[in-house]
Amino acid sequence: MSGITRIAPKSSARGLKAFVLVVCLIMLGGEGWRDWSEREQEIASVSTDTLNLAKSLAQHAQDSFEVADALLVDVVDRVQTSGAVPDAIDRLGSFLVERVQSLQRIKSLTVYGADGLLLTSSLPGHRGRVNVSDEPFFQHHNAVTGSGWFLGPLIRDPLGSDWVLTLSRRFNKLDGSFGGVVQASIPPRYFANFFGRIDVGTQGSISLFHTDGTLLSRYPYVERAIGTNGAYEPWFRDGKASGVYEYKSPVDGVKRIGGFQRNHIFPIGVLASIGRDEALSNWNHTLIVRLILTGLLVGTIAILGWSLIGQLRRREEAEAELAILATTDGLTGLANRRTFDRQLETEWLRAARDGKSVALLLVDVDRFKSYNDIYGHQAGDECLQTVAKVIAGSARRPSDLVARYGGEEFIVLLPDLSAAGAAAVAEDIRARIEALHLPHEGNTPIGILTVSIGSASRSASVDRSRISPRDLISLADAALYRAKQSGRNRIATAKADLSEARLQG
Repeated sequence: MSGITRIAPKSSARGLKAFVLVVCLIMLGGEGWRDWSEREQEIASVSTDTLNLAKSLAQHAQDSFEVADALLVDVVDRVQTSGAVPDAIDRLGSFLVERVQSLQRIKSLTVYGADGLLLTSSLPGHRGRVNVSDEPFFQHHNAVTGSGWFLGPLIRDPLGSDWVLTLSRRFNKLDGSFGGVVQASIPPRYFANFFGRIDVGTQGSISLFHTDGTLLSRYPYVERAIGTNGAYEPWFRDGKASGVYEYKSPVDGVKRIGGFQRNHIFPIGVLASIGRDEALSNWNHTLIVRLILTGLLVGTIAILGWSLIGQLRRREEAEAELAILATTDGLTGLANRRTFDRQLETEWLRAARDGKSVALLLVDVDRFKSYNDIYGHQAGDECLQTVAKVIAGSARRPSDLVARYGGEEFIVLLPDLSAAGAAAVAEDIRARIEALHLPHEGNTPIGILTVSIGSASRSASVDRSRISPRDLISLADAALYRAKQSGRNRIATAKADLSEARLQG
């Protein structure tokens, strides 16, 4: 290698960045999971409340129909006992008026003869002028001999024009034949008014359905919706007696969460609903507050973390820069004298262990002082940088090391290389620099920039008394001295006799 092998240390800033990111993600994920769990709990709570409300209201509707049916049973008994003679009918009319006046849930009680004509009613003034032979409740009892109640579909009140629910029973003549129908009219608005007493919010609604899907009543009351069929709605499609549903109302388009309860006696069901947005309004408000607080907290952690990361990165960069400055020459970018000494000791011990040799080249720029005097110190620095680049380019092996030894001197460490190999590298360096043809008027007689190189190569030994790394440097220095004395722009190799003399000395 021409310089120093540098292994970049693992950055603490990168680890800290990952830690800050993980902490922020955990906080956001944990907060998101908690908020979502609370949302599900809020929906579950609303669902339970609406289902319980639907059960209560379905029971109320059952109670209303049972009250009406009890009256029908009483009236049927009176008709079948007293007959349909004028006096009995007159007395029955007074009885109907008296009973209905105290019951808001029943609009009217009426008695129809076998031909469908009105015999008497709790609403006076219609006797003999109303015929219901075409109405579903009358046709049902005329066709069915049973005496049970019948909850008919919504119809327009025969005694008026409003929508009414009809609950009716058949009565027979003394001979057992069909004698007529006793019918109670229950206005849908009664249920709407009663449902209106329940607080389901501004977006909530409560609906009463027939099990065939017909909407019988609704709060808020919408006249055009009464009588429409919703058999396609999920609470009818799944066939369950009760359940909780999220749906979009076909009446007003509001998204709601509702509980549905089917009555086990009468063919009706109640759907109690709360607006989805309104049901989650508290959760939404809490969510916004938490998002703001969490965002501020995460943002603060991120800002502080990134600030700390920035400081740590700058510190690491400064330490790396100091490490580089401590091991490299600031002008040429090569290894400095300290790094070279440490690397020479390492390679010497390795070569001694493996029984191999170590070679050194000591390179000196010829008449560099004159170069500085003629061209200036800035040009001299540029000259040294050029020479350093050429030398580094000639030391190609990973184990090779080029260092600035001092002033205009450079040293090349060539582990596991023979004297001939080291001389070849030295000649390559000398020739390359000469080939640059850099002007150097002070380097007579050639007039261009040249270098002189001293080369030394010896087998390493653990026994420092025989030969040491410092002796190898001395050998290369002596060879460099001979190269300069011989006329410069040349290489000289350390001689065996010289080395022996130095060792003996």
